[in-house]
Amino acid sequence: MIPASLRAVLIVAGNELADSIRSRRVLVMVFLYLAGSVAATLVFLHVLHGIENQLVETLGLSASVKTGGVTATLWKSNTFRQIMTSLIGDKDLTQRLLSIPPLGLFYAWLSFAFAPFLVMLTSASRVSEELSTGSIRYVCFRVSRLQWILGKFAGQSLQLLGALLLSALGAWLTGLFRMHSFEAVDTALAMLVFSFKAWIYALAFLGLALAISQLCATPNLALALGFVALIAVSGLSSLSEFLAGDGFRRLWDIVNVMTPEAHRMDLWWSRWARVGPAVFFLFILSQAFLFVGYARFSRRDL
Repeated sequence: MIPASLRAVLIVAGNELADSIRSRRVLVMVFLYLAGSVAATLVFLHVLHGIENQLVETLGLSASVKTGGVTATLWKSNTFRQIMTSLIGDKDLTQRLLSIPPLGLFYAWLSFAFAPFLVMLTSASRVSEELSTGSIRYVCFRVSRLQWILGKFAGQSLQLLGALLLSALGAWLTGLFRMHSFEAVDTALAMLVFSFKAWIYALAFLGLALAISQLCATPNLALALGFVALIAVSGLSSLSEFLAGDGFRRLWDIVNVMTPEAHRMDLWWSRWARVGPAVFFLFILSQAFLFVGYARFSRRDL
């Protein structure tokens, strides 16, 4: 038996999904993720093909018309692995990264880099839209404000996960048709895993986006402030890493832990001892951001 409070949250989440489908908002979201993923993958493969041709010409070999063959050979080279180890500075992490097919590694970088921007673009105005139109007054007769906000977060989370999985599919299909020596199964598994990891990472930014949306009365203002907050949080992470040190400067480490970027690299590992704490902190951050906005939203006049 589902508790009435949880059932209300699930109903709001379902309505959020239904409303996004009716308004075609979810189609726009999927298009942005899918088109961006396919376009970026095509650019990556084009650049990769050019690098491979330059490499084989330097070695005095004939250029290949297919993409990926040289990279697949290079990826397994001990010399290349030693070079990458010296560049990264962590042998275990290097071995972990080089166990991932090149296209899977590229998709991981792509999803981590651009998911926060797309979250702000698609989610920062979701609450403020209903505040500006006054439609929230009718909803709050049936559910509490807390249930409504949690349902909004859950609905947006599901949309985000679906968009990431579809973007992974788009990148995988592009590689399947455009790459030579394509490791279809290993690449698909890597993309699937990193889709879920990027989703966890993006949840923190989703909480931030909805927090700002609860503070703003108009969607345009919420969208603008969302991108300002995104830049501010990223800048704070870089600043705290730069200023951290001994003594009182250790306080900057605490500041850094309060930003999503501090936990991003831990998600690249496969060991649960590194991934688990990152997942925990990112989820806590998502809820902390969400409830900062809710502290104001719970007291505002509708």
